[in-house]
Amino acid sequence: MIFVMLLVVCGLFTMQSCKKDTATPYKEFGAFTIPTLVAPASGGFLTVTGTTVDLKWESSDADGDAQKWDVYFGTGEDPARVQTAYAQQTLTVTVEKGLKYYWRVVGTDSHGIITRSPVWNFDVVDPDAILKMKMTWTTDALEAVGMDLDPLLAANLRLLIRKADKTSQATVNTTGFEEYSNWNTLADGKYYIATDISTTIDAGDFNSPISISIDLAFSQKGVQNEVVSLPNVLSNKFACSTYRVYLGFLEKVGSVYTFTKEVTYPVSAYSGVWYGLDKADADYDSEVETYQGCSLQIKGLVNGWMSQFWGEVIVKGGSASITIDAATGVVTIPLQYYCTTKYNGVVQPVYNIEGTGTYDATGAYPKMTIQYTLIQGSDDWAQWMFDNGYMATNKFEAELTLDPAGLKGAKSVVISKPLLAKPVR
Repeated sequence: MIFVMLLVVCGLFTMQSCKKDTATPYKEFGAFTIPTLVAPASGGFLTVTGTTVDLKWESSDADGDAQKWDVYFGTGEDPARVQTAYAQQTLTVTVEKGLKYYWRVVGTDSHGIITRSPVWNFDVVDPDAILKMKMTWTTDALEAVGMDLDPLLAANLRLLIRKADKTSQATVNTTGFEEYSNWNTLADGKYYIATDISTTIDAGDFNSPISISIDLAFSQKGVQNEVVSLPNVLSNKFACSTYRVYLGFLEKVGSVYTFTKEVTYPVSAYSGVWYGLDKADADYDSEVETYQGCSLQIKGLVNGWMSQFWGEVIVKGGSASITIDAATGVVTIPLQYYCTTKYNGVVQPVYNIEGTGTYDATGAYPKMTIQYTLIQGSDDWAQWMFDNGYMATNKFEAELTLDPAGLKGAKSVVISKPLLAKPVR
């Protein structure tokens, strides 16, 4: 049986080996190439005159087959078919301003071979698009006071929109960063963009205020997308609505908006650098300035005496609120905190200041005379200077003018006094 089976198998093998192979003929067809985009550019914005756009693509077929394109077009990411067996590579479609469109094409040659394009898209520009403005900010809280604070906690700013005369027009005060997108509701004209601080962190007894850097972002879809940076434009030294910083102005003409950066700070009619003398044990050159904070501020009084005679370094403060009555010329520095100092590296008890004076604006340059004292606990140091024969009166006195030439005939003479004269603490 085994012998018979081997004979049969060998016979079959011989028959297979002798069978002639027949080649199967085949033919190669040239399908349409993958379509490439001609116009409009994918992912961009398109300004349209009228209501139509020409969709253009390129593809070729080596066999010269007739064009047969299915075109898909619409506002959805999976657009619907709008043409079947279309015979060209340009199709005019109707569009609306402000909308985003997606499209693709599918080609079929005479042998049914399909070629597909990727999905392309474009946005049609709406020249009347709404302008959105957003104000964000950062601070140097970590460097200034050693606290890594969220900017909103370090200083909560308000975004303020004012008319050309800077009167109230629109105020935005949200719990987060500030935005304004109602420009289209405003009449054409010039609008100032300002900010102030509604709340800020109480960082304790630190020397440096927190600096604030602001970014203004303007976004008008398809028209403009701009960020204007204003580094260190503000500090939290004056956290009040009266200390308003103007960042610039925006001019509106229809739906065309143009922003101009122009930073200005509050200014008082009495603001300026004052020249003259700040008298104590000697006549020290004035270091006095007045400027607008939450109120009119005066700084630099008693600086010469404090450093040269008293031997202390001011590490915090050095400014105070001052009022000037234009009608009567009366100057008043109400009793208030003035500064904190160090003596031989040791922080001293705080100094308060109090004073009165006169303001004279009748000449070419205003003049001001202030008599004041420094109070530390129960000690009145102007009185102490008088009692110990260092001054002829029991008040420090500043004779000042806004004239850069200074006071005529006045000379600055600094007389050093031994620090041993200073009372032992």
